[in-house]
Amino acid sequence: MNECIRLANKGRGKTKTNPLVGCVIVHNRKIISSGYHEKYGDNHAEVNAINFVKNKEILNKCTLYVNLEPCSHYGKTPPCTKLIQKYNFKNIVIGTIDPFNKVNGKGIELLKEKSNVIVGVLTRECIKLNISFFVNNLYKRPFVILKWAETNDGFINNNNSGILEISSDEMKIKNHKWRSKIDSIMVGTKTVLNDNPLLTTRHVVGKNPIRISFDYHDRFQKDLNILNKDAETIIFNKKESRKLDNVEYIKISKDLEKLDNKTILTKILNILYSKDIKSLIVEGGSKLLQSYIDSNNWDEIRIIKNKKLNIFSGIKAPKLPVKLENKIKNDLTVIANNQVINNIEQTFHKRS
Repeated sequence: MNECIRLANKGRGKTKTNPLVGCVIVHNRKIISSGYHEKYGDNHAEVNAINFVKNKEILNKCTLYVNLEPCSHYGKTPPCTKLIQKYNFKNIVIGTIDPFNKVNGKGIELLKEKSNVIVGVLTRECIKLNISFFVNNLYKRPFVILKWAETNDGFINNNNSGILEISSDEMKIKNHKWRSKIDSIMVGTKTVLNDNPLLTTRHVVGKNPIRISFDYHDRFQKDLNILNKDAETIIFNKKESRKLDNVEYIKISKDLEKLDNKTILTKILNILYSKDIKSLIVEGGSKLLQSYIDSNNWDEIRIIKNKKLNIFSGIKAPKLPVKLENKIKNDLTVIANNQVINNIEQTFHKRS
């Protein structure tokens, strides 16, 4: 299964919305074939592994290992379960169930008709491999990344309008590469009004993410950078829902206003997911970031720390839960939300 995970990682960045999958076929305790999902629209891992075997007659004596449940539906490619069933594998070992509603255990049930099927091997590692895929399908929301840069003494900005340069040029380029690989980017109202950010990938070659913010009190002027034509933009507001060129205005209902902060964020994330937004990076300000942390509506935190810069006063960096505070050690710290991973793991342990 570890080899399946290693192979699956070779497809990272090439499979678009499809999960990363690796497959290994074993005969007489030796690996005789392997494959992985190489890019979106191409053969799945199981197909590549089976096709590599020249003598198909021995497959009914083999064990097939795969980190994610084989698909049982027609999509860009035919269902893998049909091909696997064709060769009557003796054993099939699956890392974890596929959370996609068109699969979600259906493939396993089909495979059990002709093979001995074991589910739940290195489950946690298999979930972490495709964590954004699991979050999307189980929680119907984007994979949420919180990102900020802070000074050595724990501030993300001073008290002046405009952006305080905290990140190095190298980190700025890395940040723009991150932006090019996600679907959307969100900032709060004050960040738009005070900093007037572009929220584009101008320092690298890559697509601009969809820009998202909030204008509850109708304060955004037309000359703000977030409303220019560089990228698609979504503005949540209390006035109207309409599309104006590349800017979509989404009205927040009065019923939603009355809900607690966690529920509001969850609803907003559900709305974004309904618009096929699968990933989101939240870059500020501090109040918005803190809302995500406090409501546990996050999957990963990326903190850039400038250990050479102290400003002694200003806007404090978001406060992490106590158990995470000691993790900020390097110039770049990446923290995964283990609570989300644990919840997903427990869900599939009960079904395995």
